[in-house]
Amino acid sequence: MFLTFVDNHHGDGRVAVWCKSTLSEQRRLVASHPARFFVPPYVGVGGWVGVRLDGPSSDWIELSMLVEEGWAAVAPPRVARGEVVVPTNPVAPRSPRVTTDARVARAALAQITTLCLAFPGAEPVPDGRHATFRVQKKVFAYFLDNHHGDGIISACVRGDKRANAALIRSNPKRFYAPAYLGPRGYLGVRLDAAPVDWKDVAERLAKSYRAVAPKTLAGSGTSSARSPKASGS
Repeated sequence: MFLTFVDNHHGDGRVAVWCKSTLSEQRRLVASHPARFFVPPYVGVGGWVGVRLDGPSSDWIELSMLVEEGWAAVAPPRVARGEVVVPTNPVAPRSPRVTTDARVARAALAQITTLCLAFPGAEPVPDGRHATFRVQKKVFAYFLDNHHGDGIISACVRGDKRANAALIRSNPKRFYAPAYLGPRGYLGVRLDAAPVDWKDVAERLAKSYRAVAPKTLAGSGTSSARSPKASGS
């Protein structure tokens, strides 16, 4: 179970969902937006977070990310990795409108994986053409290849929303706001626009890692990650 929809539960006057989450994320959300988030009864002690759907500040993009994280926390590993059973008579998939260079994508993913796995406790979670990088189940980076047909190969790292917006305005050919992830503070760094400044990418990955990694890990060797020389993808 990862989601419950509730309407006026025990007369609380709310239309909301209860999402599976963690206690730290629950506390962060409730403290930052108490009008939108709340601690639900029964499951709140387990880290679930309540999200109101009846207010003017409803953020459906943010909710979609919370739901996805809750699903990922309980989905069987094979399902989470996308190893689904192929139907007997599969329908031919539609050709994507936009494609990316497979060679560039493979090389970029290899570089990102090398950088991320240099951090203590970092783990990759492949997801088709994408990949998620976590430390103790907390996401610190994504690798995206043609996410929702945007035609972009990128690394997405955590950052400050205002700083991210400034970077995107100043250099839109290199930085962008990724779908769904952008509103949650993630910055997209393009890896398909040569030359790629891999030293800068490595530094952004390290900062993103330190933002979520336990202090016992974050202080033990994050500076040892090797940065490839700046080059084109």
